[in-house]
Amino acid sequence: MSGNNRNIPSGTRDIMFEEADLFRSLEVRLTELYTKRGFSEIMTPAIEYYDVFETGSTMAQEEMYKFTSPEGRLLVLRADNTTPIARAVASRLSEHIPTKLFYHQKVYRLSYGNKGRKSEISQSGVEILGYGGIQSDLICLITAIETLSKISEDYKLELGHVGFFNALISDCGLCEEEAAKIRRLVERKDVNKILGLDVIKKIPFLFGGKEVFKDAEKLATGNEKAMHALSYLKKLYEILCDAGYEDKIMIDLGIVHSLDYYTGCVFRGYMDGAGEPVLAGGRYDTLISKFASDIPATGFGVNISEIAETLIRKNSPEKKRFHTLIAFDEKSFNSALKFLEDTEGAVLSHIGGEKENIAYAKKEGFSRLIMFEKGEKKTIDIK
Repeated sequence: MSGNNRNIPSGTRDIMFEEADLFRSLEVRLTELYTKRGFSEIMTPAIEYYDVFETGSTMAQEEMYKFTSPEGRLLVLRADNTTPIARAVASRLSEHIPTKLFYHQKVYRLSYGNKGRKSEISQSGVEILGYGGIQSDLICLITAIETLSKISEDYKLELGHVGFFNALISDCGLCEEEAAKIRRLVERKDVNKILGLDVIKKIPFLFGGKEVFKDAEKLATGNEKAMHALSYLKKLYEILCDAGYEDKIMIDLGIVHSLDYYTGCVFRGYMDGAGEPVLAGGRYDTLISKFASDIPATGFGVNISEIAETLIRKNSPEKKRFHTLIAFDEKSFNSALKFLEDTEGAVLSHIGGEKENIAYAKKEGFSRLIMFEKGEKKTIDIK
C-alpha cells in the first residue's frame, strides 16, 4: 500500500505556482466574457450515475472511471461536461428554457498508459439551450471566436457540418457499427484504412477556404440532405466573413466528431503552438431528448489544460508576481503590516534573520528586502 504514497495516477499531474495562477487567470478571463454575453454558470457533480452517460454519451465505457456506491449503484467520474448538463436541463431547468449556460469543470477519462494523454482535463465551455435557428449557431460561433481571441492573437476556427457526412454515409448501406468505424477513420483523416467508399475517402480532404464548397457540391450531387447541409454551412461562413472574420475561419468537412450526438454545424478552434485543438463543439439537437425533454442545443468546450501548457511553453511567465520581500521581528509586525498595505508587489517573509532572508530573496527572485528589526527599517537591494 505504501508504494504509491508519493506518486500520482497515470495521466494526472500536480499544478503549482505560475501555472496554477494561469489556470485561474484563464477561467476569470472567460467568465468575464461569458457573463458579458448573457451566460449563467452551472456546476454539475463530479460523480454521476453511469446511467447518465449510458443514456446520453457515445463515449466508450472503457474510457470512464467507474466505481460502486454503497447502495450498489454503478457510478462514474464526470467523463464529459455536455451530457451531465443535458441531464440537469432535462430534470431541473425545463421551465427556464431557453437559456444560456457556461461552466468551468474537470473531466476524467482513462488514459490506459498512453504517453501524453491526460486522464484529468480542465475544461470551460458554453451551452445554448432551447434555440434552434441560425441565430443561435451564430451566437455560439462568435462566442467561440471571442473565446479564442481572449487566449491568443494567432488562432483559427474550422467549420464543418456533420449532416454532410451523415447524408453521404447513409447512402453506403453500412450497418451502424461499420458506419461508426468509418466515422472514426474520417475524424482521424486515416483514409488508407477505408476500403472502397470512394466518395467517403474524399471527405477528409475537403478543407480550406470558400473553394471547398464547389468541390463538396460535386461530391454531394444528387444527395439532397448533403446539399442542404452545405447550403447552411455556406450561409454561416458568409455571414462570419461579412462580419470581418474571413482570415480567422476555414472550412473542414472532415470534422465529424467521435462523439456522434452532434446533428448540425460543428467546429474546432486552434491556437499557435498547441499540439491539438483547444476548442471543439457544435449543434446537438437530439441529445437532451434522450432524457425525455426535446430541447435543441448548441455549444462548445475549451481545453484549459492544453491552453495553459501551450502558453507556459511559449511565453515562460515570470516566476514571481512580487518584487519586495518584507521581513520582521516580533516587535515589528505592525510596522510590516502597514508597509505591506501601502506597497504593491510586496509579500511578508516567513523567515526571521537578515542573512536567511537575503538568501531566500535571491533564490526566489525578489529585487529588494525590507527588514523591520528593533523598531528600525532597513532596505536591502538584492543583486
